Amino acid sequence: MRKPIVKTVAFVIILATGYAAYSWLRPPFWETDSPLVARSGPIKLLDDLDTDNLGDGWKERTFFRIRPTQYQMTEEAGAPALRCTTHNSGSILARDTDIALSDLPILSWQWKVTMPIESSLDEDLEDGDDHPLRFYLQFSNEAGDIKGAEIIWSNRMYAPGDYKIIGTFHHLVANGLDENVGIWHDQVVDLRQLYSDIGGTGTPRLQVLGFFCDSDNTGADSDGFFREIVLSSAE
Repeated sequence: MRKPIVKTVAFVIILATGYAAYSWLRPPFWETDSPLVARSGPIKLLDDLDTDNLGDGWKERTFFRIRPTQYQMTEEAGAPALRCTTHNSGSILARDTDIALSDLPILSWQWKVTMPIESSLDEDLEDGDDHPLRFYLQFSNEAGDIKGAEIIWSNRMYAPGDYKIIGTFHHLVANGLDENVGIWHDQVVDLRQLYSDIGGTGTPRLQVLGFFCDSDNTGADSDGFFREIVLSSAE
């Protein structure tokens, strides 16, 4: 009876060791062979996004037992736009980037919420941490330190310029609230200031820029659009 037990234990150890080695050696999820880099002039993030056939550098991160957000490139008010629709769902659609904030620190965009999150859950708690539109960002510095943040459309509680902090994770509120639903809004954020606000140090680079529109915590529905997303210099 002992031999089968010993074999089982050994098999489990081998599997655990193999998985640990794989987890240690595999590259970060967002790392690709085609990061978006700074060249001459501004960068328009949506120019190379085809949601029906994700090109090099774009990846979608889904979560176990959570249906993904519907991301669809479409046309809204005569211009290309990314439509983000949730039905008790959530996923991250993002672009691998390698851009020094000293080169292109300004993120500007237009967005419009057409169906806001309707929920009695507090959005400042993890259980209510859903937003119809939001950016997902990841930064690194020369020491290899990684800092993440989000730029969000607030549901009820926050005003533009506020930070919603859950644990140690920062969400910069750029706009929100029901009175602003159904209207296109122009937004600008200096990513250097955001990086400093969240405790970043050293010389930062933008490693990931994308979208994390979700309603899986509240079980709600939401809908909205992004367009004219541009990274540019401070000049």
